[in-house]
Amino acid sequence: MLVCLALAACTEPGTVYRDVPYDVRFGNATTMDIHFPDGWADHRPAVMMIHGGAWRYGQKEDYERQTARFAAAGYVAATINYRLVPAVYPAAIQDCLCALSFLRANANAYGIDPDRIAVTGYSAGGHLSALVGTAYDLPLHQPDCEWGPTGGPAATIPGDASYDYTGEVSGWLHDFMGGTYDEMPDRYRMVSPQLDARPGLAPFLVIHGQDDFVPVKYGEALVAALRGSGDSVEFLELDGAGHVESPDTATDGVYLQAASDTPEAWSAQLAFLARTLGAP
Repeated sequence: MLVCLALAACTEPGTVYRDVPYDVRFGNATTMDIHFPDGWADHRPAVMMIHGGAWRYGQKEDYERQTARFAAAGYVAATINYRLVPAVYPAAIQDCLCALSFLRANANAYGIDPDRIAVTGYSAGGHLSALVGTAYDLPLHQPDCEWGPTGGPAATIPGDASYDYTGEVSGWLHDFMGGTYDEMPDRYRMVSPQLDARPGLAPFLVIHGQDDFVPVKYGEALVAALRGSGDSVEFLELDGAGHVESPDTATDGVYLQAASDTPEAWSAQLAFLARTLGAP
């Protein structure tokens, strides 16, 4: 059944629809906010955003400003909640794919072209967005929500994350996985998008700061794996940018923003989306 909350989402431009449920079974944990551009049009490209927070913190509102910026650029933009720790893998990736499936199933209600939806995320959300882009068809990741499984995104923009967790000893990662690498090596491989690089994936733009406490080598390794598979991938490596603190090139100051939210990153993302999704 198509969803069009209050019917106004079908007709009202330049508005935000908050707390839209994409899987009613888990309450607010599986809702999204959808931002619409000014000037209604059918079959717009869309961007789905996945927040960070070490898989245990954060909420869709963390991407409020960024989602509004994508909408101002002409994209239908959705920022999602997903189940956090203590829920364990694969809950989060199933939720992300369920949200993508929801947007496609209800594309007509929201003026979206279901074949032109990009996925992006930061930190843990960067990891999850990369997993959506590489391992959307892995059986363990398939959502069992009302909207069912779906294909991969039309483009993927992960930022400020690591992408291979085989052998990792982080306690936070163990909580997300529900066990250690030694206890479940196969699952640690499946949660590592770098290891799922293969021919035929949609284009990637990987963003990472040189001063990120998540080493830039992780972004480089994902890019190398995708290029090795013959996939289209661009890499934006930002000098001096960090995980939560990056230089403001306009003032030579420092401000609290991730590398993926710097002016250079915004310019690169909009240019990449125009190339891969087409103009809004």
